[in-house]
Order: sequence, then structure tokens, then C-alpha cells
Amino acid sequence: MKPRFSVPALCLVIGGGATAGIGCGTDGSVHNASAMNRAPRARGADADAPSHAGPRVAEMGLENEVGVYESADVEAALAERMDEVRGCYRRAGRAQRYAGGTVTLRFAVQGDGTTEDVLVIGSDLGNYEVERCLVGVGRTVKFPAPSGNKATTFEYPVEFRSTHELQVLDLDESIKIEHDMAVSMHLLAGCGPVSETGASAIFYVEPSGAIGSVGLATSSPVNEEAAACTVREMRRWRMSATLPGRMLRYHASLPAMIASAETRRAAPLTVASRRRRR
Repeated sequence: MKPRFSVPALCLVIGGGATAGIGCGTDGSVHNASAMNRAPRARGADADAPSHAGPRVAEMGLENEVGVYESADVEAALAERMDEVRGCYRRAGRAQRYAGGTVTLRFAVQGDGTTEDVLVIGSDLGNYEVERCLVGVGRTVKFPAPSGNKATTFEYPVEFRSTHELQVLDLDESIKIEHDMAVSMHLLAGCGPVSETGASAIFYVEPSGAIGSVGLATSSPVNEEAAACTVREMRRWRMSATLPGRMLRYHASLPAMIASAETRRAAPLTVASRRRRR
């Protein structure tokens, strides 16, 4: 079975038996990262919909401060790169048998339409190689100039579907996995911070307990060397929570600063020495 690539809405079909398309919201609009700059959402299918008094009016008043996109302009620019986007999924390798989900990209675009940066701000795909490939492709996309020729940001979801050769069970909580992570977390200290705000890690636990695939998401710029190191280290871990014949998918938070084993040992020794002096 071939893996499929799709998006929530306005999908296009590309040859080879795979589905591909443009990542927009279910209402057909490209979502603006209003949480960062309180910019209005890009104009789309809901632009003329009735609005509630207050917040919507305030947001629309910011259109002179940030650029605004018609969702069709974004769709057209990204449609030209669909083969590359679909090709990113091949980076998952054997993880294509089970790794699937949505990767939410945040584009920062300059006033002339040049992409300044792309962040993976959310993901339940859980594959770092695919996520970084999407970032690499996204950084080279040239959009039309936003309305007003002013910089803007927007969020863009892309969904990948695995071949389903291995079934996946999502775990909201797991005492065993949390314990294993607490024991092993110090091993990530040498990698350095993934970003200033930490990161969300999404990983799959194989029936053997090995971690088969890891992905990272963060809302701030990524230290790519530290991120790659973190993923490599996590793939060496062994989890005590397993399920025969199924992959377990787990979401975990990685703090910006992780204490090393030496730091963790030093704290109780300091307390003990203080007690002896008393």
C-alpha cells in the first residue's frame, strides 16, 4: 500500500496514487498566527461572515500594520511545490508504515513575499526528518507580496497518512513512559536547548520498547544541531510501556534547559552538607 499525503481542505490529486493538496483550515482560509502578533486571519471563505462585536473589529483594525493574504494566493504558491512536499514523506523511511498525522507550519513572510522562516509549531506526525524537509521546502517558497506589502505570518497544516501496516495507539498518559523519561532526560543535557521555549516531542514506541520515530515542534526558532542531537539520543532510549503488535504514540514536553546527571546529583549533596553543618 502506498502512503497518502493530504490536507484538510481544498485538496488536489497528484499522480502516483497519492493524494496531495494545500493546507488550509476547514473553512478554506489560511490561518494567521494571531496569537503572536494579533494580526487578522488571512482573508478567505469566512471573511464576509457575520462577526461578533469587539475582538473581530479590533483585529480588522490591524490590517494596516501587517500584510494580508487571500488564501487563493497562498494555495497557488504552494501548489507548485506539492511534488517536493509529498517527497518529504519518503524521508520517514520505515516509519511510513505507521507515522501519520498533521504538521502545522508557521510561515513568516516579508513584505515582498519572500519567506523569512518556517517553524514546525505543532505536529502529531512524529518524524523529524519529514518535518525538517518541510521546513527546508517552505523556506524556499516565494509568495506574492502580501496586501499592503507588509510582513505577516500565517499557519498552514499539512497532513500525512501512513500505509497503516502497523496500528498506532495514542497514549494521553503513561506512568511507565513518564518514569522512563525522567530517568533518561538528563542524557539530553549535552545536546543543548532545542529552542528558547523548549519543545514538544512526539515519539513512537515499538513493541520491543525501542523508539522508532521522533518529531519535534516548537513556537520559537530552532537550534537545528541541538534538535538533531536530541532526536538521535531519544532513539537510543528503551521504554518499559509496550503493546504487542502495535506502536504507541506519546506526546511529551522537553524543557528549554535540561539538567545533566552531575547537576542532578549535586543538589541533594548540597542539602546534605548543609544539614551536617547544622
